[in-house]
Amino acid sequence: MKLNKKTVGAIIFIFLILLLFFSKTIYSYNMPQVTGVKPKRGSISKLEITSGIAGWAETETVYAVTGGSVGRVYVWEGDYVEKGQPLFEMDFDVPAVERRVMEINNTIYRHEVDIRNQQQRLNSIREALAAAHNDTINLENSLTGQAGLIALEFHRAKTALQQAQLSFDLGIQSKNDLLNAENNLMALFYKYESEAEEIEHNIVMKQIDLEIQRLSRASIAEMLSDYRNNTVVKAPADGIIIELNAERGKFFPENALLVSIGVGEEFVVECSISLDNNFVYPGDTCELSNSSHVLKGTVRRVRPSAQGKTVTITVQSDEINDGETFDVTFEKVSAASFTLVPNSAINQDSDGYFLYQIKRRRGIMGEEYYLERLNIFIGDSDRQNTTVIRGITFFEPIVLVSNKALSAGQTVSLKNSEDFFEN
Repeated sequence: MKLNKKTVGAIIFIFLILLLFFSKTIYSYNMPQVTGVKPKRGSISKLEITSGIAGWAETETVYAVTGGSVGRVYVWEGDYVEKGQPLFEMDFDVPAVERRVMEINNTIYRHEVDIRNQQQRLNSIREALAAAHNDTINLENSLTGQAGLIALEFHRAKTALQQAQLSFDLGIQSKNDLLNAENNLMALFYKYESEAEEIEHNIVMKQIDLEIQRLSRASIAEMLSDYRNNTVVKAPADGIIIELNAERGKFFPENALLVSIGVGEEFVVECSISLDNNFVYPGDTCELSNSSHVLKGTVRRVRPSAQGKTVTITVQSDEINDGETFDVTFEKVSAASFTLVPNSAINQDSDGYFLYQIKRRRGIMGEEYYLERLNIFIGDSDRQNTTVIRGITFFEPIVLVSNKALSAGQTVSLKNSEDFFEN
């Protein structure tokens, strides 16, 4: 079979086309396949979801005014009560309270006597010091009692100083003896001035304690006048009983917590967020949701904790129950616009953060794509994007993902080249 020239030419042409195709396929077979993306302008969206338990923001509490046992109980935890409604009865140990009043009376009497005695001593010291400072003649005759005794000490010390001065002037006594006499007189001043200051301090402290004892006596007297052998404890406000410690026959000491009542419609929810969460601040709003409710809450406080940060949220509702669990969603979109790149496009080595920028050039097989390293400085980020604060001045494609490890200058196969370059 003879082949004409046209047929042979056509076969050769087809062979060259196939050879070119397979050569290009073989050439690009081992290249990393990358998907490109362009940086964009946009805002960062932060989101964190956690959980918390609701509790009353405001409570009214009732404490035992004195030691006693619980009598009849009229309510249970979870009951709604109105202000003034009877809650339970208390049987107080009145004789014990009366004994306490007697003890307080005895303490008050001792304090009053002690204050009078210390005041007398203080007055005596002040009189003697005043006379000594004024250098009054015949100190021992001008004052009486304790003041006179103290004045006599000053008189003797001054007389000893005068004698020492005279002997020193006559040359029959040393300078050291004169200094000792002066020091003895000064020490006497220091001694009684220090005692006067200490007595003044003691009197002030005794007066404070005396006032406390009188207030305590008045409080107990008022309690005894209002509550004798049996008293009814009533609700201090409208609300729901959230804690009831009172049990029939149970003894409670003074100031023990008997009942707590949740009042109002404001609840507090506490939850934990991650330590690196830097977008939740007091005053922010958040969403609280469960199978029954979807509510808006307000962040009141953010403080560090052992595992991260603890956020305190307040929410207004008449439908929430104490102890109810909520999913809490914090979300915030930045007000400013930034240059954004996907998180997966960012690489890091010992020199810092960088991107692989996709370039096109003429190669042996025609147009080909290669990579250049683009060093960048990054800012904040969210679940999808990271802000680039320096390094990008134009929006050329960068590598989003690759099926192989990459390096600068490497030739790659761009899967979505039609998104960036003209054919």
